[in-house]
Amino acid sequence: MRKSSLILLACILILILLGCSNGNKDKADEKYVMNGSVAYGAADNSGLEKTIVTYKMTITGSVEDINNIDAQQPLVNPDYMELLVENGPHESKIVNENRPYLEISGRFVFTTEGKTKEEIDDMDLFKGIEIIDQDNNSHVLIINGYKEK
Repeated sequence: MRKSSLILLACILILILLGCSNGNKDKADEKYVMNGSVAYGAADNSGLEKTIVTYKMTITGSVEDINNIDAQQPLVNPDYMELLVENGPHESKIVNENRPYLEISGRFVFTTEGKTKEEIDDMDLFKGIEIIDQDNNSHVLIINGYKEK
């Protein structure tokens, strides 16, 4: 009985260690990490005729990677570019000198006349953020809820 318990405990410990090492490897491979929020609402009391999408994102990474950012661009789902009626304003700034991170916020307005709330939500209008570094490398950070069509 004691030998079985030791073997079971060893197996559990090995599984835990393997699980932790795989998770850390995935995170170490990412140059930038994006956290934030995206909100959908009616634009100018228009009901569902126009939808405003507001976002606020925080991009983190190493000090060198954040300081190497040259440009950033919010990305709209390309399937709905023809519905875009207002693009911006968009603001970005690097915050905190000791442990810098990038804050990006802005809004888009889309024509969504004739669509239900559920249909608008399923459109996933805001895709994410593209980061371009000073070495001219592009990094696309996708919102978790975005679904490829």
